[in-house]
Amino acid sequence: MNESSATTTHKQALPLPEILERARDCLSDLGVAYEAPHRDLDMLQQRLAEGRFHLAVMGQFKRGKSTLLNALLGEDLLPTDILPATSIPTYILAGDAVQVRVYFSGGEPARDFLPTAEVPLSRVLADYVSEQGNPHNHRGVSRVEIFHPASLLRQGVVLIDTPGIGSTLKHNTEITHQTLPRCDAALFLVSPDPPLTETELEFLGQVRALLPRIFYLFNKIDYLDSRELQASLEFLRENLQRAQPGGEAPRIFPISARQALDARLRGDDAARRSSGLAEVEENLIDFLRREKMQVLQAALKRQTSDIFSDAIMKLQVTLSALHLPQEELQQRLDQFKQTLPEIEREQLAASDILAGDLKRLVTHLNEELSRLREQALKEIAPAVETYLDSLEDPEEMERLVRSTLERAIPKFFSPALQSVGARTRGEAIKILTLHQQRSNKLIEQVRRSAADIFAVPYQAPAGEGAYIAFSPPSTWNTQVMISDLDPLGQRLSRKLLSKRFRRNRTVKRLRRQYQGLIGQNIEQISWALRQSLDESFRRYDADLREQLSKTVGAAQDAVRIAMDRKRALRHETAAEEVQLNKHLEHLLALRESLG
Repeated sequence: MNESSATTTHKQALPLPEILERARDCLSDLGVAYEAPHRDLDMLQQRLAEGRFHLAVMGQFKRGKSTLLNALLGEDLLPTDILPATSIPTYILAGDAVQVRVYFSGGEPARDFLPTAEVPLSRVLADYVSEQGNPHNHRGVSRVEIFHPASLLRQGVVLIDTPGIGSTLKHNTEITHQTLPRCDAALFLVSPDPPLTETELEFLGQVRALLPRIFYLFNKIDYLDSRELQASLEFLRENLQRAQPGGEAPRIFPISARQALDARLRGDDAARRSSGLAEVEENLIDFLRREKMQVLQAALKRQTSDIFSDAIMKLQVTLSALHLPQEELQQRLDQFKQTLPEIEREQLAASDILAGDLKRLVTHLNEELSRLREQALKEIAPAVETYLDSLEDPEEMERLVRSTLERAIPKFFSPALQSVGARTRGEAIKILTLHQQRSNKLIEQVRRSAADIFAVPYQAPAGEGAYIAFSPPSTWNTQVMISDLDPLGQRLSRKLLSKRFRRNRTVKRLRRQYQGLIGQNIEQISWALRQSLDESFRRYDADLREQLSKTVGAAQDAVRIAMDRKRALRHETAAEEVQLNKHLEHLLALRESLG
């Protein structure tokens, strides 16, 4: 770091590229202990230099994100009919031709695929980002990049297809949250089936805190008449406004992604405009022309500030430690370590309480599902039993029972799932909110101990709110096996067995099967909610452990750095302190210059 850069003051208005370059020089001088923040700044610097603008496409499962992306690309490229994607975000970047690159988390080199007529892009994606081709991500895929020559991408936009919130896979919402800090703006997709949910509103609150610009798209307008469309838009606008009191009334773009894609494939510009997509694209292009770099820089400044804060805290602890004699420094480090067993005991106690609360919540859920099963039998059984009692023809009876169950089971269980899920989720949030408060106090205890012992500025924990992922089943089990107890087959049994015998056997079988179907769907709800609860509580417990580990490790690492430098300099640390103070002042000034 040269002397002129060290004299930066907060009064100077520095451009972001210069801030990043000076910060990188500063961290380079600090050595290997600061390699991680140095790498993070490298990535931000590269994004800024390339002007890559990360535009996330977000929404609840089955809102039409893949169809929208296909319409924006002008090609029926991304699969819309495969099983839900695993927890793997997909990045769509500019390229001369369509190409797929798959990255792995286990050190395996990335693999490139050039889709062909025999192996289309949808099959490649199905192999790596669908639950069918890559169950539980056993291939270890970290992300997928698709290169495409679309004009929107050539303006420096990177489209990010995030896993749908509220899908059938428990990690999807979590991965979407982890992807948010790497995004600069978002297209948030909703639709009338169902209307905007509480899950989406809560998620939107977190998105707004991280992204400076959100485009709201109301999809599937082709399913509504004009009166229904106006009522739906008004409902959506009121709920968005209520979720952001005091803010500007949100602008909502009504679209039909399906009609837009069809129009793009036919080259029908009038139909594309009628679909609403043209207006979205024009606003996006106008936004990119006027505000892209401004919003991108705002997002990168926020991320840069976070990196600075971590490095500054470590420098402050190191400088505090350098002021102390070696023996006293060791004593303070030992004193800090003596506080850790108590912290660990409290953390274990918190984990035990959390496990107990989860067990009680599951017991309550099982009781509610038992009541739901009784209610399902009470509502579905009469219609089925009517056919079992009145019809004489076994084949006609089987056909009508099947048809009745295919209608009645989704009609009963879809709202039942929403109701049970909402109550369960509400109880879980109450529990985790209380645990979050206990966790904040525990982390605060560690930070206060470190601040008191090493005489560094104290910073309270952020105290993020609890978030529960909810993963409802996407399909219902309505299949009735046909003549599964008739080894001779229907045609042969009609010849060999009496109609009365066949009817009695069919009645017994259908009664057993429809009751079994109700039980299976209750188990489906139970499994979905249990998976969401187990994952949310597990993730919460793991996050607490990680937060505590980072808080403790940061203080210990900084002290070790100071002790190593004191030994290397044989207790002559004055020059070392001068240099570290210069770096600290420089980083503080650079952080302030971010605004």
